[in-house]
Amino acid sequence: MAGEETKSVRLDPRTELLLLVIANIVAFTYSARWIEFAVIGALAFLLLCCGCHKTAAKWVVFFICLVAVQYYVIPILPKILVIMFSILTVYVRKLFPCLMIGALILKTTPVRFLIIALRKWHIPQKLIIPLSITLRYFPAIKEEYRHIRDAMKLRKIKGIGRKMECMIVPLLMSATGTADELSAAAITRGIENPVPKTCIVDLRFHIQDYICLLAGCAFIVAASVAR
Repeated sequence: MAGEETKSVRLDPRTELLLLVIANIVAFTYSARWIEFAVIGALAFLLLCCGCHKTAAKWVVFFICLVAVQYYVIPILPKILVIMFSILTVYVRKLFPCLMIGALILKTTPVRFLIIALRKWHIPQKLIIPLSITLRYFPAIKEEYRHIRDAMKLRKIKGIGRKMECMIVPLLMSATGTADELSAAAITRGIENPVPKTCIVDLRFHIQDYICLLAGCAFIVAASVAR
């Protein structure tokens, strides 16, 4: 999940969560095109600074493709298809800042750091426990999917129907077991214990965190003014 790509800049998890909130505000506030391009460029630069070069390139290429579709493909399409592609190019692009911040969190922030950050904000354990289990659940299911896929290749299973059956049935059977195992692991680590937790990880804001938050506030002001 995290740590798949080399990082050169590390942000505090609280900064990333605040940037996610700021991205939502900016995404549904701006109306000027230059602000959209500036936000995507700034987030791509942030991904590059955090070492997520491949992720940044994928998002930028995807964004450029959507812009190209809007300006070069939609004008020559029949009216029936214009509505469908307009929704794809306009409204999906509205979610780009949020999706890019989410990708940054997944790539650079281990779950344990996120839990520590939430505890520093005094978030109730009733919210932290299900969140921590959920964040660990999907990577576990993804790993299980890879194992099933490799097993299907070894057995040389062919046919769409047969492949779907061999994929869905084992996943459904392992889903409940994975959830129980993760819940048991969290309880074993004392996640339900109401006693204040200690941690050797010292999370604190650094200069890069303040720069990112100031830039986010600047984008909120610019988006509000540009309306």
